[in-house]
Amino acid sequence: MEKLGIVVGSTKPNRVNFLSNKPLRLGQFVILKYFDGDEEIRLLGMINKVERENKYIPEDIPNYEKIDRLIKESSSETKVKGEIQILGKIAERDSGVTLEFQRTPPLPASEVLKPPKEILERLFGSKGKNYIKIGKLLSEAEDVNVYIDINQIVLRHLAILAITGAGKSNTVSVLLDNIVNLKGTVVVFDFHGEYTRAEFRRDGKNVVNVIKPLVDPTTLDRKDFAKLIGIRENATIQYRYFKYAVDKVEKDLEDEKGDDWKRFVETERFFERLIGELESWKDEEKSSPFKGKIREESLYEVINKIEDTMVDLSHIIKIGAKDLIENIRPGMVNVFDFSEVDEEVADALASNILKHSLIERKKAVRGSDSKIPNPILIVVEEAHILAGVKSDTDSKYWMTRIAREGRKFGLGLCVVTQRPKGLDKEILSQMNNMIILKLVEPEDQKHVQSASESLSSELMEYLPSLNPGEAIILGNMTKIPLLIKIDKAKGKIQGNDIPVVDRWLGSEEKVSKLEDLKDF
Repeated sequence: MEKLGIVVGSTKPNRVNFLSNKPLRLGQFVILKYFDGDEEIRLLGMINKVERENKYIPEDIPNYEKIDRLIKESSSETKVKGEIQILGKIAERDSGVTLEFQRTPPLPASEVLKPPKEILERLFGSKGKNYIKIGKLLSEAEDVNVYIDINQIVLRHLAILAITGAGKSNTVSVLLDNIVNLKGTVVVFDFHGEYTRAEFRRDGKNVVNVIKPLVDPTTLDRKDFAKLIGIRENATIQYRYFKYAVDKVEKDLEDEKGDDWKRFVETERFFERLIGELESWKDEEKSSPFKGKIREESLYEVINKIEDTMVDLSHIIKIGAKDLIENIRPGMVNVFDFSEVDEEVADALASNILKHSLIERKKAVRGSDSKIPNPILIVVEEAHILAGVKSDTDSKYWMTRIAREGRKFGLGLCVVTQRPKGLDKEILSQMNNMIILKLVEPEDQKHVQSASESLSSELMEYLPSLNPGEAIILGNMTKIPLLIKIDKAKGKIQGNDIPVVDRWLGSEEKVSKLEDLKDF
């Protein structure tokens, strides 16, 4: 192994200082070697601080005019120094190379060596069918592939965090590429239509299943139905009126047409019956279903909201439509397209999917018939919309439940956001795995660090300077926190960036052609 330097000064079990005359890199892996009695000890470390120093060229150099001469004559006096974080003791087993916890400080003057590529590959390479390739080590001169444990992603959840343009979409694509090739099932909540034109292939076939959120509102919980038409949680009187009317109309239709009444009733007719029931309460000669006088203002609000719903949401509401989760196809990337609904409607739909996914996975694990018989991963894009710090949505509640309970039932959660500080900290703290690309804003960094014990202050310092596609990965899916370059995905998610200049130039060209036609 090539010698890079030596350990200097006092040492700690997790940290040492070093000196070198070689241009070492931030994030580079090294091996510390020394003898403890007759035993050769090898420790794996990562350089987390590095600087160059020349004592003949101090910061307060007295004679700047002679700087060129000083540089030339003292170039051999430049030294590299810095700090190494000790990651563990290298232990070779029959099952491979592992890292053991280091309890004693290494000896001063221990050798700092370049690790063989083979050691790094055995540490971070594939360990079997559970592992997928995510990228390469960032600071190594030779390419060293990095694999992560997909089991741990589903069972311990994942957060993908970055500013816009840092490579979130490509990172999600790499993840989905690998999962579908394992015949895994993924559900994606898509708020911007980025996934509706996505391509992920297995055996030459595109395995993206785009699901328009066509929903039978009578299959939703009454609160979700109320939210769908715009009745807020604090509007208790409106909700009472609405719930009673829906229950009454459903019972009347069941009495008239039987248990399968939905086969014979069109969506518009159902809502007309609903409005008719509510309007009948205005008749003073007819007894009210409630004690006391009907509040006409609240009654008219409910009627108006139902009428607005018939116009605004007619494209996503249909009596007799399948349950949303019945549209999920195993072994595919199932995309729920929320791009044409507002946030409150998206919350009603998403919370329904989250709730019933957990219910159905519990059934599957307990041996009952289930609509979701195999483990799934739910990817929530723009997660701060459904689970914001200050919001109190039903989706946030069910995301929290899944984050806590999902591992027992093979239900994984992946949250993706460019606004970490806007994401609920409890949910973020339950994401035991993280892929963090470039983050610039200090508040975002602090929010992420407070939610993750594995993100050290040294790693935090990398975040603003990462290039697109570069990331810190940490958690149960990898042995230790790593700096990596994410692979380029084979599958493709269509971004929403518009080629502004191309559109301008194209528009000018069209105008020019139209002007030419005027001459004929």
